[in-house]
Amino acid sequence: MYLVRSRKTRGGAIIETVAGLFVLVPIVLFLIDGIAMVLAQTANDALAKKCARAAASEPDNAKATASVNNVISGFSSPVITNVTANIMAFDPASTVRVQTQVTFVFPVQVPVVGATSQVFVADATEPVVGALPP
Repeated sequence: MYLVRSRKTRGGAIIETVAGLFVLVPIVLFLIDGIAMVLAQTANDALAKKCARAAASEPDNAKATASVNNVISGFSSPVITNVTANIMAFDPASTVRVQTQVTFVFPVQVPVVGATSQVFVADATEPVVGALPP
């Protein structure tokens, strides 16, 4: 006949789980912030490209600036704030270069790092197509 011994539980599994969570939770929070940063930079690059295309479809610098401002007013993102765009170079016979700058606000605060925002800058160059050469 076999004797069945009952095991006394003293909470060892709970202690191991809690200790593991102290390591796992910051790693998961960091990964969420990292993924959100990649998505924010991708959105900033796309915004710079859209602004450059809008500016390139105009014949002069004043209309190009208005067109870029129109693109920025239509841009919205829950984690991106302080969106600005500047036309760095406008040559009606050649290309237009636009630079955008946005501030990314971290969706989850990683307790160790302590940063709350990051500034991203993107450049885009497009050929001017708004004016035909004489």
